[in-house]
Amino acid sequence: MIDELNAALQEYAEKWHKIADNAQDKAFFNSLRPTAVGWKAEDLTDFIARFDELQADCDQVHIGWVNDRWLATMHLKDGTLYDGITLIKLMQRRPESSDATGLDHVDFFLLADDDAKAVLGTEPQLTWTEEKNGDICKWISLWFEGTEAKLRSDTVLQVVADEMLDLQEQLIAR
Repeated sequence: MIDELNAALQEYAEKWHKIADNAQDKAFFNSLRPTAVGWKAEDLTDFIARFDELQADCDQVHIGWVNDRWLATMHLKDGTLYDGITLIKLMQRRPESSDATGLDHVDFFLLADDDAKAVLGTEPQLTWTEEKNGDICKWISLWFEGTEAKLRSDTVLQVVADEMLDLQEQLIAR
């Protein structure tokens, strides 16, 4: 699975560098750092098999049920993936979905959403949308060459922490 992730990330990076090289604000795009890779598994059986393969390489794992499917956030304990990535977001494809499987997106850390929106607004050749999943998780999706970059002012680790703290509040309130 690690080799498969690295090969897909190398291919993704080639597409990403084209975006950065053709952008008006090259400095902005070159300043974005990848923090996580999102990988979409075909179904629950594929999700479990990939999870089982990856877990021995991880020191932290969180699994959650979100939008009718399982998601695992996994941190590699030793080494990194291509481009220094140490977080893997393993996602079960939603039931009844025909989404492509494999590398789904890469998360990039940015300092402020407003700055990103201003920069993207000056790049008419790019397609982007503001996205959110509930009150906790939000990002800007940049769509290109059949893939996605998620520009975020946090990391998926913060989302996991916030989800767990929300559960804590629910337990305390009982």
